[in-house]
Amino acid sequence: MTSTTTLTGGLPEEHRERLMRVAREVSYVAGARLFEEGGRADRFWIVRTGTVILDLRVPGRRAAVIESLGHGELVGWSWHFPPYLWHLGAEAMTPVRAWEFDAGAVRALCTQDPVLGRAVATWVGNVVAHRLHAARIRLLDLYGPHGSGSSL
Repeated sequence: MTSTTTLTGGLPEEHRERLMRVAREVSYVAGARLFEEGGRADRFWIVRTGTVILDLRVPGRRAAVIESLGHGELVGWSWHFPPYLWHLGAEAMTPVRAWEFDAGAVRALCTQDPVLGRAVATWVGNVVAHRLHAARIRLLDLYGPHGSGSSL
């Protein structure tokens, strides 16, 4: 995948290299929760292998799965915007290997290097726009009139 929601499609190579210097490798078993909606957003991930689902709490119902993320995709954007609280939840659908980033360290890098900061902000902004669109379509599919989400 080479969309703007992936690391390779969203950031120029020199900025990817700088970010990867602060990454650490992590693994999750299937079913592990990476974060909960409303929790403190103090890190984010880039998926190496496996699938992570994003979900949204719906009162009186099971959480609605909004999107599935795979190789190269950013998991979590709430770390970039105060008050740094997760807007969605995330769960490993399959075993997942990922690069994990400390949000404070990345924000500090972005402050020190405004060109990097702008590139990261643009990348994360593109991810937010994509996720908002995906959430809208998914929620219309789940709760709107039949077929209302698929025609958008």
